[in-house]
This record gives sequence, structure tokens and C-alpha cells, in this order.
Amino acid sequence: MDRMAEGRSWTRFWLDGTLPLARVGGDDNHLRASFGRAVAEAVFWAPAALLPQHGVRWQETGEPNLARAIITHGNLEQAIEIAVAENGQPRWVQFQRWSNANPEKEWRLQPFGGYLDDFQNFEGFTLPTQVEAGNHFGTEAYFPFFRLRVGEVRFSAF
Repeated sequence: MDRMAEGRSWTRFWLDGTLPLARVGGDDNHLRASFGRAVAEAVFWAPAALLPQHGVRWQETGEPNLARAIITHGNLEQAIEIAVAENGQPRWVQFQRWSNANPEKEWRLQPFGGYLDDFQNFEGFTLPTQVEAGNHFGTEAYFPFFRLRVGEVRFSAF
């Protein structure tokens, strides 16, 4: 479980809901990394979150079929690049994410990103049903630790 609220963030994982396996967070490094993860998930799963409002602005990149969104929340800011296919669907996403997922285990900006594919329509929303993402995106050290194939999407009212 990942949480980010009121300028704090934490991650907790449990085995069968009873045995704690991981509990980290509470510092600026984790908060900054969590913000990057939240931005990536918004791009992958909720592209309407990138409408130009509520801390989102867009910049030209000078390259065809490449867009850059800059998301700001409080004192956190994340720029993210999105490659767009001719039909308007995002093909891949990349950005510099604050992380210590590197051989030195040092907190630093490093490439993160993923591929989106096999788009399908779910109740009027076109979403990828195949996603792969990981650290060091676009480099020889790319490690896709997240691979997902979506079989069903259900929306719920809050």
C-alpha cells in the first residue's frame, strides 16, 4: 500500500494482511519518489488528470509526436514526456524520477518510464491493456519490474 497525503508519504506491504514485510517512508526522499510514482500512474491510467488545470501545464518539445507535461503539487514538480502515436494514443512515457533503485543505492534522478499498448474502450474511456514499466528506461540498464495485462476495468462511484 502506498500513501501520500498532507506532505507525507509511506509504503507498507503485508503478507496475507497479517505479517508486515516492508514499512518505509516519512522522509523527503520517499515523498519525492512517491510523487513521481503518482504522476506516472496518472499518465498510465488516468490521462484526464493531465488536463491543463490543477498544477498541470504543457510545453512544446520541438519534436513531432512528443509532448511534455509538467505537474506541480505544493513544492513538488515533475516533468514527464509522452510519445504519442498518429491516432493520439500514448506509446511510451519517460521522466527523471527521484529513486535509490540503482547499484549504489543512492537517491538521485534517474530515467523511469514504460510502454503502453493494446488500447481498448471501457465505458467511453480508452485505456491501455498492456503496460510495462521500470527503472533506467531508455538505457541498457532498463529493468521492467512492472508488467501488466488488463482483462477487465470496472468503475465505481465514490
